[in-house]
Amino acid sequence: MVIILKGGRILKTKLRMVVLVILSLFILAGCSAKSAEQHGSGISIEMGESLGIKHMTIITYVDGKEVFSENVINADNSAFGKGEVIRFDVSPFSPNEKVELAISYSQNINATQSKTTPKIDISKANKWVNLMFSGDYQLNLMDMD
Repeated sequence: MVIILKGGRILKTKLRMVVLVILSLFILAGCSAKSAEQHGSGISIEMGESLGIKHMTIITYVDGKEVFSENVINADNSAFGKGEVIRFDVSPFSPNEKVELAISYSQNINATQSKTTPKIDISKANKWVNLMFSGDYQLNLMDMD
């Protein structure tokens, strides 16, 4: 297909570029929605409901002591939506020690007025953990390996 503009310019190249950009966006969106299991490593949290949460921090505890935390927000500062998967490319797995996770969450982008879920034990995980953040603000273990 060739589109000729006023003055005889051909738009074929620009049309191809637009199609390529659109396809690239679909690919990127698909990659970001993969769980830790699909990636084969890390920790993923699926949002069970749209709760207006804009800031989330994953907190890792080993033998009851906080050893790691990582913050995440959406690039456009929007709230995390139902079904959205947030993946953390971390491996806080430690053999022979009790490993637990909690989530600190806030409806404010700057994490003010944040609340924290109860800890969840992931000591048996070796490679990945899939969690669900439910509508009652609880962290639920879906699967792990």
